[in-house]
Amino acid sequence: AQKSLPAIPFMKMEEPYDDLKEVIENIWDWWMEEAKNRERLGELMKRQGFQKLLEVTGLKALAQQVEEPRHNPYIFWKQDEVPGGWPVNKGDMQDFRKRHQR
Repeated sequence: AQKSLPAIPFMKMEEPYDDLKEVIENIWDWWMEEAKNRERLGELMKRQGFQKLLEVTGLKALAQQVEEPRHNPYIFWKQDEVPGGWPVNKGDMQDFRKRHQR
């Protein structure tokens, strides 16, 4: 048994339902391409992560999708989304580790 998450908390439904059809088709294509033999959609989401589902559907992460604050590790920032990039670049890793020893 798996617990559900609201992937799309709010979407206005109007005929001919093109927005919903687009999301379903994107999820279906992702499932057909990435799923293992006999793997269910929920298992694929658990294996590849909820963030991958958001990328596939083109949806943005919303606060309503968070089950418990600070406990849902599926929302991550990419380097190009962070102004100025990461504070630690590959060349600075040794220096970073010296300053942040455990």
